[in-house]
Amino acid sequence: MATRAKKAAKSKTKARKATPQAAYRLAGELKAAVLPKKKKHSLITEAEFDPRKSLARLAGWPKQKFHISHLREKDFRNDGFRGYTLCRDLGFAKATGGMIQAHVNRRARPFDAKEVSKPHFHDTLFQMVYVLKGWVRSEFEGQGVLTMREGACWIQPPGIKHCVRGYSNDLEILEIILPAQYDTVNIAPRAKGKL
Repeated sequence: MATRAKKAAKSKTKARKATPQAAYRLAGELKAAVLPKKKKHSLITEAEFDPRKSLARLAGWPKQKFHISHLREKDFRNDGFRGYTLCRDLGFAKATGGMIQAHVNRRARPFDAKEVSKPHFHDTLFQMVYVLKGWVRSEFEGQGVLTMREGACWIQPPGIKHCVRGYSNDLEILEIILPAQYDTVNIAPRAKGKL
């Protein structure tokens, strides 16, 4: 009986790691169990810390591994998803049991509106974008067309419709997304050139 229970628990842990639905559930558990209790960042001593009440343990997130990704030019590849990008996967998905995706995107070729300007949204819990180099012009639902330059950073709320309207040839962006696996949903433009 104990062996069967262990196998079931192991199977449940694997299922949590593998699906976006698990990420959504775990994020909800984190919010319900932990976040309302923490009002601000605090500094405490090791003696004051109770490991049974750690955020990772209370939320039930998969165990994370220490991970480093060093810059290697050969790691920038076209992943087949978008022909105009070269993507360097930073390895966070594997290190976090599928909870977080982090990658650096470069542009593989100059901007071509017919190829690039396709309105879409992402079914995510969280998405942060930081411009490392160059500039990008995008239209966001409810925000209009915005140009973000090197050093700009923004959060794209789950489901926000957006469309790339231009970029510099040297554009590089860092994206951090939760969960690691998510859907991109293409949408029909509402009017010519508008979301």
